[in-house]
Amino acid sequence: MSSDGEQPAPAAVWARVRERYETGIEAVTSIAQDAGITRQALTARARIEGWRLRGMPGGSARKAQGTRATLARFKALLQQRLTEFEAQIGTLSAEASAATSERDIRAMNTLVRTLEKVLELERKERARRIAKRKHDKRFDDAEREALAEKLMGLQREILAERVRTDAANNDAAGDGGDQPRLADVGAAGKAASS
Repeated sequence: MSSDGEQPAPAAVWARVRERYETGIEAVTSIAQDAGITRQALTARARIEGWRLRGMPGGSARKAQGTRATLARFKALLQQRLTEFEAQIGTLSAEASAATSERDIRAMNTLVRTLEKVLELERKERARRIAKRKHDKRFDDAEREALAEKLMGLQREILAERVRTDAANNDAAGDGGDQPRLADVGAAGKAASS
């Protein structure tokens, strides 16, 4: 970064290098050449200082990706390799050597085995998701049943408390001896007026 190579570059220069690196538009080699360092040195500094790694949105560290994302990347890579392989076959002439043909056959076999493994991973992931959904549903049902039991218990307690309160009120009103209750007075008044 500096002409004599001994003085460290100013922070503003490194900030611009970091910005160019994190945007991911330019090649790392180009950024490193402009900075006067090697590609490896730039990548090492990015890792050490926790720069957002290229191709990784957000965060400075690689975040664990789900199996679905990994499988999608595998499929994209396989598709790319298959396209390249088809292009190579199209350019081969009739004079292709036996070694080239054998190498291409091995490459295709590897590609097919990889695809089989990816499909197997996908099946396992799908089965895992289904099992998780079933487990979550059973857990939710169990929680619902437990909540219903608690609510029924509370309702029984409230009803029991009301019965006790009503009984206590009736006992308190009954202890008055010969004094008529309000309901009795109202009924007697209606009978007398008729």
